[in-house]
Amino acid sequence: MSSPVPGVASSLLINDMVLSQTNLAGSGEPNLHPAVDRFLRFLPVQLREPFMGYCAESALVSDQLWRLDEERPGGSHVTLEAAAPHFTNAVILSRLIREPGDPEHGQPTLPCRSCSALLDELGVRIMGRD
Repeated sequence: MSSPVPGVASSLLINDMVLSQTNLAGSGEPNLHPAVDRFLRFLPVQLREPFMGYCAESALVSDQLWRLDEERPGGSHVTLEAAAPHFTNAVILSRLIREPGDPEHGQPTLPCRSCSALLDELGVRIMGRD
């Protein structure tokens, strides 16, 4: 997706691991976990971004949920409610990715309003917001 999505890299500290991801780009649709996809689809209009689902933060959450699915018997998908304990004490930090020489490169940024709502739902602490 070539879009107005600003270049962002995010790192999620969860269960003593740091996982990093950039925003998604290119053709096709992101492979969001069904619980993330459902959450984003039902967000109120005022919390929707035109690029929602392509952010680093939604990809990081989806990756964790896909991993939790692998541990579930019967192949069912985990819900956000059931996954929330997995995110206890999790922290996320996002930074801008810009062209070399751009003074904004590497500066902290907050997740978009769609991802902020998702992270709040899971209890993930957003660095820079507090």
